[in-house]
Amino acid sequence: MKVKIKKPVPKIYFLPSLFTLTSVFFGFLSLTSTFYGKYRWAAWWIIFAACLDGLDGLVARATKTSSDFGLQLDSLADAVSFATSTSLLIYFWALKPAHYAGVFFSFLFAAAGLLRLARFNVKTKTAPDKRYYQGLTVPSASVFIASLVIFHPAPNYDLRVALCVAFIVVIISLLMVSSIRYRNFINYFVNRPIDIKNALALAVIIGGLLFKPKHALLICFTLNALSGPVNYLVTSIKKTLSKKRQAKKSLKTADLNH
Repeated sequence: MKVKIKKPVPKIYFLPSLFTLTSVFFGFLSLTSTFYGKYRWAAWWIIFAACLDGLDGLVARATKTSSDFGLQLDSLADAVSFATSTSLLIYFWALKPAHYAGVFFSFLFAAAGLLRLARFNVKTKTAPDKRYYQGLTVPSASVFIASLVIFHPAPNYDLRVALCVAFIVVIISLLMVSSIRYRNFINYFVNRPIDIKNALALAVIIGGLLFKPKHALLICFTLNALSGPVNYLVTSIKKTLSKKRQAKKSLKTADLNH
């Protein structure tokens, strides 16, 4: 009797990498668009790159081809597609009037993005909860900036506007390197059954993107950027109130014992 030996099914390792490299290509297109002064297109290429960046991980898990190589390639791709392309877009779109200060604040975004990516690579295997990220992700920060550009694509060569944008860049950069938790919304929607609440949320987002894309993008990614600090404040207030209640209970118990 012949024993049939099952041949191992070849894993398609190139498929997730193809998504990642296409994301890099979109990031490169964003860079070239910025150099040619096409800031709206530069912002859209960043958003397209972010879409593919979200898909490569899903494809890797679906095809069971997750690897350390893919993890490192993804971070290198993010450094080009988001950290570099967005910092350059920030400078030419809004911070050029600030001269050397504009260069510094634009570089600040890139530096914070690279630090965020390096920390993610180090801690990704020991992360206790895959539902959350530590700090605002680089793609989310880049898409937030891109949504600002799409909302007002004309270059803002005004020093007051440059100061406002520089302030926003500082806040976003601090959020990237912070330890504030942000929910992983891709895993949240993918790994949960579609109930009425999630279906309505997705319908509102898709409807907004179809009919009012520049408004929907700005609102969605502004809320995403704010969700971490708001959640942190709410959690801190709850913990403080809980400690006060426990302290009051302890005092009452001590008084009764006396």
